[in-house]
Amino acid sequence: MVSARCAYCDATLQPNSMFCTSCGQLVPQSSSSRPPAPYSGGPAPQRPAGGASAATSRGPIEPVPLPSLLPWQQAQASEQKPTSAASAEVRGVALSKVELSFSTGQRVVVSGTAVIGRKPGQTAAATGAQAIELLDDTRSVSRVHLYFALEAGRMTVADAGSSNGSSIERAGQQIPLQGAGAPVEVVPGDRVWVGDLSFELRPAV
Repeated sequence: MVSARCAYCDATLQPNSMFCTSCGQLVPQSSSSRPPAPYSGGPAPQRPAGGASAATSRGPIEPVPLPSLLPWQQAQASEQKPTSAASAEVRGVALSKVELSFSTGQRVVVSGTAVIGRKPGQTAAATGAQAIELLDDTRSVSRVHLYFALEAGRMTVADAGSSNGSSIERAGQQIPLQGAGAPVEVVPGDRVWVGDLSFELRPAV
């Protein structure tokens, strides 16, 4: 008769023994069946959440379409549209002459180029422009303060390097002009500041 042997340590078992005297493991009831190998400590396999059938039934994930403009950008775009449309409508009118209505009460009609200041006569004569002399007791306006031009239906202003600066007031906002800078386009309804004085642009009949 062949002696039974321990399934764990291969030691010879005593007849009818419940435990191995060598390793102390429980002796299986059937010597032909070996118990499963003890857990070696490696990472345990993980099943996907919801099972394999749930994962395969969902199919590929479709990309979510994004809007071309974010909410706050859409709000800004809607606010800017009326202003742009109004400017385009004004610019579509080819002006041949315009009235400058000054805060001093002076009203001057211009149909070409002009030089604005306290004493602009000499500069205006040298450039062939119209001289617009302002009465300014505060002397905030320079002798040659601002250049104005109406050409091809478009109006532009440029600071002549004045001491107290120039700016454009449009829709409640102040747009400063660079001293001796490039001309900036203006439209009827704008108010242009020269020192402490200002004038509004209006189409002339």
